[in-house]
Amino acid sequence: MKLYPEDPRLSAYVLGELNSEEAAAVESAAVADPSLKRVIDETAVMQGLLAKRLSIPAVSLFPTQRENVLRSARESDLVEKVTPITSICNILKPWLIPAAAVAVLTAATLILLQMPGDDASPLARTLPVPGPVAAVESQPLKPVPPWSPHRTPVKVADFPTLQLPVQTGTGNLNTIRKSILGDEKLPAIKDVRLEEILNSFPLRLSGVTALAKRPASHWHPDSRDGGVSSHVATLSTEMIACPWKPSATLLLISLRGNAQNDCEAKLVFRPNPAAVLRYRLLGSNSESGEPLAGASSHVAAKTAITLAIEIDPSNADRDFGSLEWSTNDVNAPSIPLVRNDGAEPSDDARFAVLVCTYAQWLAGEQVGFIDADIVAALAREVASGKLGADRVDFLSIIDKSLHL
Repeated sequence: MKLYPEDPRLSAYVLGELNSEEAAAVESAAVADPSLKRVIDETAVMQGLLAKRLSIPAVSLFPTQRENVLRSARESDLVEKVTPITSICNILKPWLIPAAAVAVLTAATLILLQMPGDDASPLARTLPVPGPVAAVESQPLKPVPPWSPHRTPVKVADFPTLQLPVQTGTGNLNTIRKSILGDEKLPAIKDVRLEEILNSFPLRLSGVTALAKRPASHWHPDSRDGGVSSHVATLSTEMIACPWKPSATLLLISLRGNAQNDCEAKLVFRPNPAAVLRYRLLGSNSESGEPLAGASSHVAAKTAITLAIEIDPSNADRDFGSLEWSTNDVNAPSIPLVRNDGAEPSDDARFAVLVCTYAQWLAGEQVGFIDADIVAALAREVASGKLGADRVDFLSIIDKSLHL
């Protein structure tokens, strides 16, 4: 049996889902390849953590979550009558995916979202503005390593900080659209830019928000009509479970400039080494595979950038670290990255997860974890008659590409 570290049969072995012959083959492969043994051991540890968490009595579901579970249960009894997406938003053709797969994916995500965590807090919270602060400390950041084309995670122990990019393009979605809808073929893997596809859509996150205030001497309420804003920029975050790796958390970050003035911004991700084992910045890579993190600090007025970081926890601790940032060389309030498992994800966060999943599928990343069925299931979750025209168009691109 030929195995590789991302082979789903390794997790199936840990969960006891293989027959005796397959299990013996996996064990033999693990003895011969230490990397396979390491993956099996890490998966077993994570499975134990999840089992421990799931043994705690479940708390009440949100109304929307309860409806999703009930809907999934009904669909599992009607495998031959899967409701096509066209019945929801009148744009996508019927996708013949097993409803049972949709039910399992939805139920698993909801269970993870409901695992007890720290004290619940409102969906949207704004951090208070601190008193006068000094400029961001000039501590040198350890350079980020060159990542492979598949953008594998890096260990926190090796890279304790990551300076994040604050601008990106948006033109790649047009390239993808032309290839799929115009030429009726999937784009080349090297032509897929996850960060540009993600930033083709305006997204409002419902987690923690922090404001970078303009110094008092530079702003007065009477000057609001003169094109001067009281804040320089806004930083928002939201965390949601990864559909392609339920044990991981997807951290979404949105940095917005104000409506009148450009600014210079620096944004640093500082993972908590006691709770985070690995992390991975999705997209933002050059053609050579090296990340473009920190390449520019300029934030234009009326612009925003959305970033996504996959976080692999090392234990059940939900304190994943912090985001530290500054504007125009003045510190802004840092954002603590504490996962609240009871928080209901926003519609925009769910859409961002779909975009990230689909872009990785197009790019041939996460093979064995992301397939057409997962992409189709996530698209069905976000499909709605209330979607904007740009998102409806994106769903049509997904639908077409799954049939090529």
